[in-house]
Amino acid sequence: MNNIQAIKPLKTFWPGPALAGGAAPAEFMARATDRPLAEAFDRKFTIHAGSDSTPLADRETSAAFASLLARPAPQGLGIYIHLPFCRNQCLYCGFAGRRPDGELCAAYIEALVEESRQMSRRPTGGEPVRVIYLGGGTPSAVEPELLARLMAALRANFDLANDCEMTLEGRLHDFTPERAAGFLAAGFNRFSIGVQSFDTQVRRSLGRVSDRATVVKLLSNLISHQKAAIVIDLIYGLPGQSPDDFVADLQTAVGLGLDGLDTYQLNVFPGAPLDRRIREGRLPPAAALNEQGEYYRRAGEWLLGQRWRQLSLSHFAGTFRERNLYNPWAKRRGDCLGLGAGAGGFWAGWSYYRQPQVERYLKRAEQGDFTPDLLTPPAPNHRLAGLVVEQMEQGYLNYLKLMDDFGVEPGLLTALLANWRDQGLIELDGEWLNMTVSGRFWGVNLTQAVIETASRHI
Repeated sequence: MNNIQAIKPLKTFWPGPALAGGAAPAEFMARATDRPLAEAFDRKFTIHAGSDSTPLADRETSAAFASLLARPAPQGLGIYIHLPFCRNQCLYCGFAGRRPDGELCAAYIEALVEESRQMSRRPTGGEPVRVIYLGGGTPSAVEPELLARLMAALRANFDLANDCEMTLEGRLHDFTPERAAGFLAAGFNRFSIGVQSFDTQVRRSLGRVSDRATVVKLLSNLISHQKAAIVIDLIYGLPGQSPDDFVADLQTAVGLGLDGLDTYQLNVFPGAPLDRRIREGRLPPAAALNEQGEYYRRAGEWLLGQRWRQLSLSHFAGTFRERNLYNPWAKRRGDCLGLGAGAGGFWAGWSYYRQPQVERYLKRAEQGDFTPDLLTPPAPNHRLAGLVVEQMEQGYLNYLKLMDDFGVEPGLLTALLANWRDQGLIELDGEWLNMTVSGRFWGVNLTQAVIETASRHI
């Protein structure tokens, strides 16, 4: 049966609670409310939508990894490099990092150079590299000369596409004029900087080092070079922050002439330093989930009103220099080599991960052993999940083509989509599902729900 013909008159397929319960778990159905931005769901189902599988046993990992890297990457190659170093840990951060000791960092970079050389000798090494991302940790805590050494090795070992996006993630206090010039000389053409807030009081309460004036000065210097895309992260829902405060942060960012920015929802992890300080009364409460949607709505409306472009559910671009290639590449699990301690990678639907202990990585590097610690085969629905994530991260989904391409029975999704439409989370335009602002705020829920529901036949 042609699913496009079968499902276009969507209301005729609305069968009531019986199919709603049978086709999709009840938790995926949005609550009936006139405030969907705040009340459509009572939680976020996951941090990142996708599919899961079971890792291979340890004894199988080495041979399977070698076989995996013999496969081509027809869409090109990404490289993610993990630099697990940080001078201090912010209260909201769930990532642990080592202090950037000079000798340790130098040894680590040399190990990365050797790993890149070995990976380039695999059949995959000849594929064009379209994205390189240095994450952590705080990669900018490493000396520019060491990063220049690493970038030179990547150029020597791999075939970098002419328009390869090369991102260095970092904290602004590392970008003094001298260090900024060094990072640019190393060849980075994109910087992703965790500002989080321009408000000095909010920053200090979270363990950030620089005050507002210093942040603005360092960013202005970096922008003035006009040699790379400058992108920042801003977090909403922070303790002591109001929606007006967040919009003020956006106004500052736009006024500086940045190329792009991410608006991230605050997650308070139980037992983490931020959670403890709030519980002890040393910080005011963070915005609750049912309050965070207002921050998201206000941010999007203001940025779009300034004629910024929305490239994903959370990412906005102010200039055409900003392309934001890596994040959607990683979310859809495009072919990507992960180098370093704590790195993860994806290949042909497989995923892999290496433990984050630096000394363990260095010891194994001395033996030329860069086998990951966990190697996970593709889930049966990995192709479906990748397509859904790729499209819905941009706020839409060709749901009829999805059903045709993967043989999804119309009844699996019909009740779910009708519910979301009726509750103001999506609009249906022929074969397209388009998220409303409320739907975008709950985008990770909608994405995970489509993946799990459409995959029930697989």
